[in-house]
Amino acid sequence: MNLSLLHPILAPAPRLSRGRLAVLGLGYVGRPLALGAAAAGYEVIGYDPAPEARWLANAASDPGLGSFKASADPAAFAGADTWLICVPTPLDARGRPDLTAVRAALGMAARGLKPGALVCLVSTCQPGATNGLCRPILEEAGWHVGRDVFLAVSPERENPGPHAPPTRSIPRLLGATDPASLRRALAFWRHIVDQVEMVASPEVAECAKLLENTYRLVNITLMDELHAAFTALGVATRDVVAAAATKPFGFAPFWPGLGAGGHCIPVDPAFLQMEAARVGAPSALLAKALARNRGRAGRVLAAIRARLGNDLSGKRILMAGVTYKPDVADLRAAAPLRLLRGLADLRAEIAWHDPLVSKLPVALPRSADLTMPDGARPDALVLGTPHRAFDLAAMTRAAPLVFDPFGLLPLAPSVVVV
Repeated sequence: MNLSLLHPILAPAPRLSRGRLAVLGLGYVGRPLALGAAAAGYEVIGYDPAPEARWLANAASDPGLGSFKASADPAAFAGADTWLICVPTPLDARGRPDLTAVRAALGMAARGLKPGALVCLVSTCQPGATNGLCRPILEEAGWHVGRDVFLAVSPERENPGPHAPPTRSIPRLLGATDPASLRRALAFWRHIVDQVEMVASPEVAECAKLLENTYRLVNITLMDELHAAFTALGVATRDVVAAAATKPFGFAPFWPGLGAGGHCIPVDPAFLQMEAARVGAPSALLAKALARNRGRAGRVLAAIRARLGNDLSGKRILMAGVTYKPDVADLRAAAPLRLLRGLADLRAEIAWHDPLVSKLPVALPRSADLTMPDGARPDALVLGTPHRAFDLAAMTRAAPLVFDPFGLLPLAPSVVVV
């Protein structure tokens, strides 16, 4: 459906001359957007309080593909024509959205805005954040949204990893607080990406982003549940999914694993559930999926105890792969870390091996290969993250017991599918 028909004032949208762009947050979302905008002709200044993030962004930039620099000086951004809010929105210790970084970024933008500037929320937030959080901060600073400055939301859709599609090729959802803001935001995003899908309100864009990852969480949890059933039936789960995926409609493949981690799938559904509960419509299914996803590592731990004996004290166990997804050096909400902590609490002698990670946030010994740090063979190996660099066949020979939550390892007497 061509949603521009819902907004006759938008056709045709004006073309924005290139100007100065401030990107607040240079992580996995802000960095590719900043570099893409520089390549599209914008003078881009990126902000991040973390020196490593600024270094990575500067290192990735190409002077031949546009103007980009990273800075930690808020004064460097004053007078920018467009501001993108790309900061993290994790859950706090109580499982609620932590919007501290968003508020700080909006405050920084509000102090540096000039008349006619656009502020666009890219960070994932709960429904109502654009109108209920962003707009008041700008208006409290004295700006009239839709007249003095413009406000829109275009939630991130990045897929970190070496095989991720180019940022420009990923369609952007776009909602705004008013027609003038939508027109202004559309003119900007048309320079950055190939396809912009306008929606009727900011809340539609916000909810759509949360639905995307809620859909993934529920289906990943379903596969982890059915993985146990298929395994008990003596049927290979991955063969079942591959067979079902030959249907050209009505089915999308999801695969078993150790539980969804990272910055989106375990987090975004909690944003949606919080707002649904606030209006008296919480989802029992979503609550169950969130709980079952958090508990997946515990169920694998129970299977390890069942095979090694209830007392794991002194058992030498090696975790192969500790990141939240294959081929990405990111430990946020990584399920292998939960399993490692559980093994440590049971006094197992544990170590980990991951070609993408040099250290963990907890002090646990690292192995250079599929042996323990002293070169001895472990009592058990657990496939935590199936990186492409791993030799899966070699894993089946690395220990007397090899626990496979993914159903990926070749069949062997040592392999225990969990």
